[in-house]
Amino acid sequence: MERVHSLRMMSIFLLLHCLIIISLFIAATTANTSSNITDRDALLALKAHITHDPTNFLAKNWNTSTPVCNWTGVACDIHSHRVTVLNISSLNLRGTIPSQLGNLSSLQSLNLSCNRLSGSIPSAIFTIYTLKNVSLGKNQLSGQIPTNICSNLPFLEFLSLSLNMFHGGIPSTLSNCTYLRILSLAYNDFSGAVPREIGNLTKLKVLYIGANRLQGEIPREFGNLTELEQFSLPTNNLQGMILNFLQFYSSSACFCIHSFVH
Repeated sequence: MERVHSLRMMSIFLLLHCLIIISLFIAATTANTSSNITDRDALLALKAHITHDPTNFLAKNWNTSTPVCNWTGVACDIHSHRVTVLNISSLNLRGTIPSQLGNLSSLQSLNLSCNRLSGSIPSAIFTIYTLKNVSLGKNQLSGQIPTNICSNLPFLEFLSLSLNMFHGGIPSTLSNCTYLRILSLAYNDFSGAVPREIGNLTKLKVLYIGANRLQGEIPREFGNLTELEQFSLPTNNLQGMILNFLQFYSSSACFCIHSFVH
């Protein structure tokens, strides 16, 4: 009798164990499916906000008959199937950026550069914790850089907002984005002083802040940027000396720096 009872208890234990594993699998699958739907809806919202698509790129490539991870310009994590890269640059798209894009909570690289997008950048974009690369250069975007940008984007390495219509001051809190390697803010309408805290970005390799309405002294703290390879600040109202090891580049070429955005 004891042996029969033991076998029965073991069978019940194994059955419960299997049920737990199946439940966890179903829960994980459901969560992934829900997340994938969220990502799909975010991209469809972007598609709906595009008012002019001269090559019909989105119409031909973004539709619900194919998985999001197979859409052109989109890359996903191989395990979670969440969207990690969005690159629809240089398509001459017109429209605005929807707030739903902030729901791409696994996004690491966002490249919408070299289009004709207008309006402001939704604050939700600056809350995607995983973002490393943000390339929005050469559009018709406006607004200000939020002062808390680095609080929500601690891993940001690349920020390009050049050739737009952004205004206001360059926030000193950008110095909290300690992984920044490329900072491109040229050809906008930024005004005020250049924050000396930028000199704390010791990993910075590229700094473009020319062609704005910046004024005052060039911060001596820029001398701390020993990794700097490209540096441009012409067409401002700045004064002062800077260490001679910095290289100056005054070219007005397109700031769609694709090589840094994977």
